[in-house]
Amino acid sequence: MIKSVNSCLNCENLVESLKCVKHNLSVQIDNVCEDHSIKKAFSKMSDCLNCSNYKKPSCPNSGSAASGMLCFSWNSY
Repeated sequence: MIKSVNSCLNCENLVESLKCVKHNLSVQIDNVCEDHSIKKAFSKMSDCLNCSNYKKPSCPNSGSAASGMLCFSWNSY
């Protein structure tokens, strides 16, 4: 059986530069903690086109947002 695992990469507390806002620490891609909070809608299909910030003033990367691109500010609808 294949299943997803928790890591800081799929946590809602992770922001740009691999920083955890919950603990105010820089993290590695294979880290995880007891406070992990998964981005429920985040998947391998996530990209700019299905981000709630796409083509809105709230998009921090509007100049480079495109199909196939993904940033740490991705949010589900």
